[in-house]
Amino acid sequence: MLHQDLRIYRCPQQFIQFKLGLREALSSQQAITFSVNSDESMDDIERYLKKYAYSYNLDKQQGLLLVEPLRV
Repeated sequence: MLHQDLRIYRCPQQFIQFKLGLREALSSQQAITFSVNSDESMDDIERYLKKYAYSYNLDKQQGLLLVEPLRV
């Protein structure tokens, strides 16, 4: 499983780094966990994940976002 820390970024950099991490996870067919700030908005990221039907779990209290790779 891959891990990426997004806590040091603010929008729009956070979203760009999220997409780069997601691309790496897809190419290696691994799940990825993102560390996020609980006070930072996750609306754009959640909207992106829903639009492309990713399986994900967001725990805002712990600041963790787990994304499973897409299955073809």
